[in-house]
Amino acid sequence: MRAPEPPRLPRALAGYTLGSAAGLGWTNTVYALQGPGHQGFFRAPRSATPPPGVDWAREGALLGAAGSLAAPVRFFDSETGRLATEACPGTPLDAASLRAGSCCWALGQQLRRLHALPYPKNAPPFHPARYSLSCLERAGAQGISADPRWQGRLEALLSYPLRSDRLTHNDLHGGNVLRHGLRFTFLDWELASPGDPHFELVTLATHLGLGHRQAGALFSSYGAMLPTAGAWRMLETLHWLREYAWALWARGEGITEAEVQERQAIQALEHLEAS
Repeated sequence: MRAPEPPRLPRALAGYTLGSAAGLGWTNTVYALQGPGHQGFFRAPRSATPPPGVDWAREGALLGAAGSLAAPVRFFDSETGRLATEACPGTPLDAASLRAGSCCWALGQQLRRLHALPYPKNAPPFHPARYSLSCLERAGAQGISADPRWQGRLEALLSYPLRSDRLTHNDLHGGNVLRHGLRFTFLDWELASPGDPHFELVTLATHLGLGHRQAGALFSSYGAMLPTAGAWRMLETLHWLREYAWALWARGEGITEAEVQERQAIQALEHLEAS
């Protein structure tokens, strides 16, 4: 996957200079940003069309309300999704760091703060099955067909009951959580909308590869009971179905690296079906 040509900075960032690409994601390219007494990052979406579920205007409003949970914003364009933030100290979250009880407790408490943030009342609820089917619809428009097994599984889970009365980030993985001591900065709020905190915690635990004991500690630090084995299996199935559908959409956009996630999701789904 080759990085696109560096964008021109908006007038609001006069005096800043754009450095090399600091990160090349599936939907955005992130560049280093240097300004008078400031260092930061500039995010440039790779497409003029928002990815499935992304509403840049909603993201801008949420970033304005997130306070210390998000990187300070220096520029945001809700029409194009271009975003400039200050640099925040920290390293990507991993499972090893959560073995320290104080770190796990702090993460749980800060996730509670995130989930307590207000959200726009017109924001559509996030249900992973509905979201995944929208990804498959976009993939189909590009000539990418889903395996009938997994599409049928998604359609069967459309009615699976999930909460939608809390703000959820909806893209939590280690790379989107920066840890600095006992403080955490959450990155990439593009998909944030009202959703189910338990699904969010299961998603994060699955991404990090947490074992049962560590996952229990994360839920306890958050102030929630660990889901039953059956409920966990259903939430994990929804997680991997979403990963599969997102990968198909990305492959339809010409992002060949998505094939790795597609295979990983299929393997995980087959394991869940067999267990």
